[in-house]
Amino acid sequence: DTAADQAGDDDARRSAVRRALQCGAVAADEEVFVNDLLDVSQPHALKLVFDAMDNASRTRRSSAALTAVLQRAARTRPLLLSLEDMHWASPDVLRLSAAMATATADGALIVLLTSRVDGDPMNAVWRAGAGGGAWLSIDLAPLRLEEARQLARGLIEGSSRFVSECIARAEGNPLFLEQLLRTQSEVVSVPPTIQSLVLERVDRLAEPERSALQAAAVIGKRFSLESLRAVVGRPGVMCDALLAADLVRLDGGGFLFAHALIQEAVYASTLKSVRRELHRKAAAWFGDAAHAEHAEPVLHAEHLDRAGDPGAAQAYLAAATRENGRFRHEAALRLSERGAALAATTSNRAAACDLALLRGEVLREMGRSPDSIAAFRAAAEVATDDVQRCHAWMGVAAGNRITGAFDAAMAALDQAQPIAERLGLPLEGSKVHHLRGNLLFAQGKVATCDAEHQLALAHAVRAGSVECEAQALSGLGDAQYAQGRMRSALAYFQRCVSLCAGRNWVRIEAPNRCMTGHCQWYQNRLGSAIDEARRACDDAHRHGVVPVEVFAQTSLAQFLAEAGRMEEAEQACDHGLVLARAAGSRRYESTLLHWLAGIRLAQGQREAARHHLEQALDLARETGLGFIGAALFARLARAVADPQARAQALREGEGLLRGPGLAHGHLWFYRDAIEASIAADEWDSALRYADALEAFVAAEPLPWATLLVARCRGLESLAQGRDRELALRRLRQLRAEVDAAGLGWALAGIDAALAPFG
Repeated sequence: DTAADQAGDDDARRSAVRRALQCGAVAADEEVFVNDLLDVSQPHALKLVFDAMDNASRTRRSSAALTAVLQRAARTRPLLLSLEDMHWASPDVLRLSAAMATATADGALIVLLTSRVDGDPMNAVWRAGAGGGAWLSIDLAPLRLEEARQLARGLIEGSSRFVSECIARAEGNPLFLEQLLRTQSEVVSVPPTIQSLVLERVDRLAEPERSALQAAAVIGKRFSLESLRAVVGRPGVMCDALLAADLVRLDGGGFLFAHALIQEAVYASTLKSVRRELHRKAAAWFGDAAHAEHAEPVLHAEHLDRAGDPGAAQAYLAAATRENGRFRHEAALRLSERGAALAATTSNRAAACDLALLRGEVLREMGRSPDSIAAFRAAAEVATDDVQRCHAWMGVAAGNRITGAFDAAMAALDQAQPIAERLGLPLEGSKVHHLRGNLLFAQGKVATCDAEHQLALAHAVRAGSVECEAQALSGLGDAQYAQGRMRSALAYFQRCVSLCAGRNWVRIEAPNRCMTGHCQWYQNRLGSAIDEARRACDDAHRHGVVPVEVFAQTSLAQFLAEAGRMEEAEQACDHGLVLARAAGSRRYESTLLHWLAGIRLAQGQREAARHHLEQALDLARETGLGFIGAALFARLARAVADPQARAQALREGEGLLRGPGLAHGHLWFYRDAIEASIAADEWDSALRYADALEAFVAAEPLPWATLLVARCRGLESLAQGRDRELALRRLRQLRAEVDAAGLGWALAGIDAALAPFG
């Protein structure tokens, strides 16, 4: 198992992936997951895609890719896949074995899994993950007498008393019987257990082979000749005698114990002092950074652990960090937890804090926000310096932002910010101010939100962090958007997108493309807005970033509805609702229902629209009415038939405008309040709402608002019969402007007013 062999193996796997792509066995969008499963280094472009995915999407799509590849292969020829000793399987292996089982539902494919009864992982949870695959569970009973004789005849000739003694002593255990027969001894006394039998066979080995076998047992169930020589300390050691005794077998370029119980028996019989020394040597081998071909951080940490070495906790931190960087979060969590336990016993507070910080990050990526917050709080308690303490409180704040506990998040930032300022940490300072700005934005406190993002930008520039600079620009755009200053917001969002160009920061770039689209919408550039949203949808879907895809799909639905492309808008709403509900994104579910209600109104389905809006209001009350509550009430006023109910909905919506909220709440409220009033022939109310909309955007006029106000006034003039010819000319001109702006929804009202006049 030399470095050249390993390099050749890597090349062989990479070539196999290329061939599979060429023949269609692997689809193009599955390549990144197949590379990961085969531990093939990702090409740069695919690495960027893989890194940008959230953990849930990465896990789900990896399993789906494995299922699809196996089903294609099974259509070409029947397949039998075997996985042994599932009782030792990691969570990732269990997940992938369930994906393999799912593949059996479509194709000539059998998956054979073996497990001990104790620790059998194929429980109800696993079976649920196996999908529609048909499965059969078989409990293997002890061999019957004739079956034992058949096995014996295959291993040894004759029917001596020794064979009979072995069959009787094995009591139907095939492994025990096989090992007994392989002793080739005629002694009457048969060892009473598998362990004692194995040890008897080991005792027959010469001392060099016996010590080599003990070293191999310490390395693990599989080992290479090179690693064995390093741990034994004899460059010329060979495995011929071990192979001849059938204690180990060839396994590719390395070796494998003939059975796990043999390895366990040899390991258990080795003196603890000898084991510790062998583990220390194995740790040195697997931790040799100068030879990357055999460096294994996980094995390095585990061997140090079993050697009782005080450096094990730090090694677990390095291993967990590496696994987290490879997005193997289950493994990273397990390693960090073991490292934390060791750090606690050795009073290594610095390592304990770093492990808790890593654990908090991993748990947040896994979507376990409450556990993540607890881990970051634990890190704050054991921190040995202020930098660790600052990072811990930042983690607490980020977790509480996700759960919506804004007060707790602000309190955590109040702990982190003074540390960052006192120590002069511009990177941490930028992140603290950016997070605080986001919290203020969510609460509708736009003035202070803007100030925080200005500070975040200044710190980012000082730190030389382009990523933090892009995030700060995004925050500044949000602050301007929240105040209805769409032209100013657009400039910030476009600067942010420009900084992201070529860096594949889809989590930053795609949402800001959407926000660019929102600002363009209000600039009456709806076509460009739709293009930005579609690109954001495609990028988010390709990278598997579900929260971003939810926002992008919501934006696309809005823009299409504004354009009057109701069939496309409805499809976007339906897709967005599936994503939002699966992700638990109640705010965007409410927003999508708002736009779906508008589509129903355009279709003349007022009752269906009312139903959607009532659902949306229930969700908005849970997440905060400041986001779109006012707009929901205004649209409800259009959906109800009763004049009193309409008036009540408008009063409630207008009342919400006096509280904290974002600019789009005002814009959308006034738009639908005008429409509700026009539909009821309440022209005074329509003009009042038009005047209020005009006043709201007076500081930075919006072409969208200007057009809607002019449309309202033009319709009112024609309806009231004042200077009809002038009113007709003005309304026909407005129709051309509305059409040019792409606001297809607004044409119907104008056309209905003009229809009697040709």
